[in-house]
Amino acid sequence: MSQAQVRESGSIKVAAMGLNSMKEQAAGLAKLMRSVQWIVDPNMGQNVNVLA
Repeated sequence: MSQAQVRESGSIKVAAMGLNSMKEQAAGLAKLMRSVQWIVDPNMGQNVNVLA
């Protein structure tokens, strides 16, 4: 193989590894977002205690 082909092959493999890593992180974030319990109290955050 020529050096150009070796470099191209290596860069493609590195890009594929990065893409796989991003996919795993996105799947983990999606799982985390599904597990979040949303605040359903409509009065939450309506008042601010400025004396504290």
